[in-house]
Amino acid sequence: MTVLAVIPARWQSTRFPGKPLAQIAGREMIARVWDQVVMTPSVDQTVVATDSDKIAVFCQENDMDVVMTRSDHATGSDRLAEVAEKISADIYVNVQGDEPLIEPASIDAVSKCLLAAVKRGIGVSTGYITAASDDQMDNPSVVHLVPALDGTVITFSRFPLPYPQGEAMQRTVHVGLYAFTSDALAKYSAWEQGPVEKSESIEILRFLEHGERVACVRVQPGSIGVDTPDDVILVEAALAERGTL
Repeated sequence: MTVLAVIPARWQSTRFPGKPLAQIAGREMIARVWDQVVMTPSVDQTVVATDSDKIAVFCQENDMDVVMTRSDHATGSDRLAEVAEKISADIYVNVQGDEPLIEPASIDAVSKCLLAAVKRGIGVSTGYITAASDDQMDNPSVVHLVPALDGTVITFSRFPLPYPQGEAMQRTVHVGLYAFTSDALAKYSAWEQGPVEKSESIEILRFLEHGERVACVRVQPGSIGVDTPDDVILVEAALAERGTL
């Protein structure tokens, strides 16, 4: 089974324009994501998918494979589907371009989760971490994942679900890391965005809204998504703490 990791990277961002090339401790963020992905044992090939000439030129100058994609994609996974039309693979892993601390072990876990899920007729998998912090509970940038007992997802939400009306349970945090079969990607890109996906702005909800199951696996915490310039400071502090600046 061939695994292609795709790093979607767009220049335009409401809160942080040009963030893929933002400097994090002297190295561009997209390059730091690339460094993590290429260390993943299960990944056979890695490409950056972008609609930006600036990002494409940077990748070419730094020996990072890059694919130019359209600028009208609603989500990173839609961009991934365009890549799937150009490069053949058995599994496509969507690694967010704003996750410079993503662990290769997490990428491995999500891709292996899909390999097992395919036998159950499931074409997509994702990850989550347990023990949401107090800060994450009320942060709308954080997506919560509610796992079922069979290793699939009940739902995703920016609201801290489930509500503890009865017995309280440990809430989890979704990790924006996805693995797809080529067939699942083709279906995803052909579907219209549903009202829940549009309302929550969570791309993977498209599968649930169309009656498909999503497999999930617990991964290790520690990755920090960069949504604003302030997040760069948090990533640099984490790198300093780990001694990996």
